Amino acid sequence: MYVGFGREIQVQNLAYARLQLNTGSNSPVNFLCRILKLFCLLLLVQGCASTPPIIEDQNSSLPEVKVAESELPKPKARPRPENYPAAPFEKETLYQLLVAEVAGYRGQYDTALEKYVEITVQSKDPGVAARATRLAAYLKRNSEALKTAQVWADADPESLDAHRHAADQFMKIGDLESAILHMEAVKRLGGLANFDVFAYRAANLDDESRSALLDAISRMLEDYSDDEQLQFSKAVLLEQSGRLEEALALANILLRDKKNINVIILKVNALKDLHRSQDAVEFLGATLKELPENRRLRLIYARFLFEANEFDVARDQYEWVLERSPNDGDILFALALIAMEQKQDESAKKYLNSMIRWNRRAGEAHFYMGSLAEKENDFPFAIREYKQVGTGYEFLPAQARIAGMMVDQGRLKEAQDYLERVRAENPGLSQQLVMVEGQLLSERGFEQEVFALLDEMLAQEDDNIELLYFRAMTGEKFDRMDILERDLKKVIALEPDNADALNALGYSLTDRTNRHEEALALIGRALAIKPKEAAFIDSMGWVLFRLEKLEEAVKYLRQALDLFPNDEVAAHLGEVLWNLGEKLEAGQVWEKALELKPDSEILKQVINRFSGR
Repeated sequence: MYVGFGREIQVQNLAYARLQLNTGSNSPVNFLCRILKLFCLLLLVQGCASTPPIIEDQNSSLPEVKVAESELPKPKARPRPENYPAAPFEKETLYQLLVAEVAGYRGQYDTALEKYVEITVQSKDPGVAARATRLAAYLKRNSEALKTAQVWADADPESLDAHRHAADQFMKIGDLESAILHMEAVKRLGGLANFDVFAYRAANLDDESRSALLDAISRMLEDYSDDEQLQFSKAVLLEQSGRLEEALALANILLRDKKNINVIILKVNALKDLHRSQDAVEFLGATLKELPENRRLRLIYARFLFEANEFDVARDQYEWVLERSPNDGDILFALALIAMEQKQDESAKKYLNSMIRWNRRAGEAHFYMGSLAEKENDFPFAIREYKQVGTGYEFLPAQARIAGMMVDQGRLKEAQDYLERVRAENPGLSQQLVMVEGQLLSERGFEQEVFALLDEMLAQEDDNIELLYFRAMTGEKFDRMDILERDLKKVIALEPDNADALNALGYSLTDRTNRHEEALALIGRALAIKPKEAAFIDSMGWVLFRLEKLEEAVKYLRQALDLFPNDEVAAHLGEVLWNLGEKLEAGQVWEKALELKPDSEILKQVINRFSGR
């Protein structure tokens, strides 16, 4: 009996020791360990009290040993309840905790979490809250994790883990202001607070929320003025808020003593947004001399050079990386694109073939091999390459190119049959392939065939928004206002808040008819749904011009051109300015737009119409 009891105590104490070893004394299961330990101690005391006294053997030959009273160990005082490290639980609560623990041990995590959350809410115990939070986070049950993390942080405000979990959960729901309060607590407690995470996530916030976050970061910098993460976070937020000069100044301060790659990228982005791309290239080149082995920095430098059309220098940077990573598909593809830009088709093929051999971005490689073959009029080889692009992004463009080659060779029926077969083989892409065929027929001027195709498809699915909109736009191309108006009105009937359809119908009515008041109402509805959409703002300016409200029109058109420097918008603005007597400014608007798009037919037409050149 006594041996069995001893083994039971030993097993329980070993279990307790293992839990302590695995979790640490401040772990979320420590409360349960304490309960087990207390339970074991109480059983041990009870067992000792009931053990029979040892009876001295009268025949023993061992000599009697006398011990002075002062040397005898003094009995330890029995611990009182208030001395125990864990707060007592009610009997029912303790039972539910054990149910939760057993459920977790058996893999019944949903049951375990349900019990832990209930007890967390009832008891506000930090140990239970920690256990619940970690389990909820593991199960990706974010609402429960948020609830229990808040309890944990409130009950144990000195816990770094509690504040980290709370911050993470608040970030997941987009409440960055609450999250940063917990990260501030992490900072105060001496932990590593990743404030830069807040700044990056703030990219999706509205202006008001981002401004509040920026104020919070600035407030914290008053107490931690040398904290580089806080300074970097502020710089990122400033850049996102359009305060580029301030962001650049702060980035320069951070780069004085340390060349942090994230700060370097921030500075480069700020320079680019300030339209100082040449300064960005020079800065990257100088920085690369200090950090010549930084692969990421070299690739950023190469990309900027490519965008600046400095292809030779960009190629040198990519070749440097390729020597160290000979099967890197991204680098091989970049070098192939540079070769194609420089009309070095044989070099491009070499890189593309390497991509295929290494199976790196092979679909893109086959697509561009096909385009090079098509350029050389080797149509059979081009078709073979296009058919090997796989099912990725290049699949639909490749089918369009295959069918396009057939049509250009006078094989229209063969092209249509081919696309019909591809649709049957890829039912998930059927609608996109219909649009590929429709676009091909429309571009080649096959009016009867394109409407026959779209009519047939819509006969099977007459409420398909995408196909209705596509047929409407095809109607516009062939000056079929009856088709355009019929289909767009049906789209609007099916989706009254379809802003694109509202704007398209409104613009077409004002540009092609005299129904300007009707157009104004439609465009107004579209703008109410998407007030910052440049195309809709341009439409409003144009309809106001047609209504002879020139002063109002020019305000909208200036705003549209600021948002979207487009040749059509510039043509509209110039025409309104010319009619207002601002001929010099009109000419400047047109010339600037022509620099961005020198082959724009709409600009050439409007310039010729008004200035005769």
